[in-house]
Amino acid sequence: MVDHTTRRRFLQSGAVVTGIALAGCAGEDGNGDGNGNGADPTDEPTDEPTDEPEETEDAPASYDASYEVWALDQGTDIIYTYEPTEDREFEITDEIVLDDLDDIIEASDYVPHMIDFTADYEYAAVACTGGAQTLVFRTADHELVAALDTGAGSHFAGFTPDDQYIHVDVIGEGSIKRIDANLEDEAFEITETIELIEADAVQDHEDEFESANPICHDYTGEYSYHTLGPSVDGAGLVVFDWEGFEIEKVYSKEQLRTNCGTMAHPNGDKFYLTAGAPSNHEPTGGVGEYYILDTEDHRPYDPDGNVVDSDDFETESVSRDSDGYDAHGFWFTPDNDELWVLNRETDNGLVLDPETDEVIDTIDDYGPAPDIIWGSPDGEYMFVTLRGPQPQSGDPHAAEGEIPGFSVMNVETREQEQVIAPDAENEDSDFHGIGVRPL
Repeated sequence: MVDHTTRRRFLQSGAVVTGIALAGCAGEDGNGDGNGNGADPTDEPTDEPTDEPEETEDAPASYDASYEVWALDQGTDIIYTYEPTEDREFEITDEIVLDDLDDIIEASDYVPHMIDFTADYEYAAVACTGGAQTLVFRTADHELVAALDTGAGSHFAGFTPDDQYIHVDVIGEGSIKRIDANLEDEAFEITETIELIEADAVQDHEDEFESANPICHDYTGEYSYHTLGPSVDGAGLVVFDWEGFEIEKVYSKEQLRTNCGTMAHPNGDKFYLTAGAPSNHEPTGGVGEYYILDTEDHRPYDPDGNVVDSDDFETESVSRDSDGYDAHGFWFTPDNDELWVLNRETDNGLVLDPETDEVIDTIDDYGPAPDIIWGSPDGEYMFVTLRGPQPQSGDPHAAEGEIPGFSVMNVETREQEQVIAPDAENEDSDFHGIGVRPL
């Protein structure tokens, strides 16, 4: 068994190294490194779908990157896989049509929402909000090896750092579910469930919670951090002892109104979270915030970089402005020099220095309605899903996009090089989750 302390793994200098995970998430309806050397900085980005990359004068003659992009179209229930070619095109290699699984799984609409991999990338877990399922695929041949009925609104399913379990955030049931994962025998079984609102640690904050619905999570060595939502009105944070499968600490929305992304710092001593709401949200108005926690005592840093000295604080005193509305997904570059953050409604974002947490740059345009982000293992690109004109999740005001697919963002130039849109004319197409598997 491969052991890893956090969920994201990178390929660097030909070896798999421990890293961290993605994050992202639900909207109001609950349906729920690094030097790039691609395009010339003067090239104009395009939002037009294309299978051809833009011409670049400085592109090297050969390109030896070897990885596979898994892009989840939750509107049409199709998972697309792509690989980069030598001339920096992205070639489609497979379409995993979930509707073809109907003779195996009793689900009408799957809505594949998010994806996570084991440490060795040999298996992928896909949470399906509409189908109330968590699907497990063998990545080498893209074959389904398990389908588990984890409940309505199964939003994110993540392998634990030791790969012995999959923990699932189930919005519709307000629960976290544990799946025992016997990878050697490809045997998976739901073994434990914790209903958050009924847990003693949440009941101790009884007056602060009307509901407690988990959205997304990521792991440090000992703990996982689960945001609550899906709206900021039901936000908060649950710190979870993932091995013991019990709650360690709880924060209400008055303290930490986190309801979207989760991302552990590569060295495990800090944790990043986002909070988002569209500009027309009532009663708060637009929200674009991110938070940084010290993982030793699970307390947040204030904007001056100091860890608060008690649990008596309010969210306004520890939140940081994401420079837009509906802050959502983020990702580290493989050398951990940068952390990219995006805003779904305003299509923009920030680049942070994870050592100092200072804002070192901005991203002007990810493309219309960007959502989840994942980097290439060679550090050249960030891949960002773009929502469709009829989004299956999230507030339509913020999540309604134009061209369903994903942006190929150049890390060095901060510019969009391509839009990959395999089903651009289909008004039902709606991309949300994305993942990258080193080969």
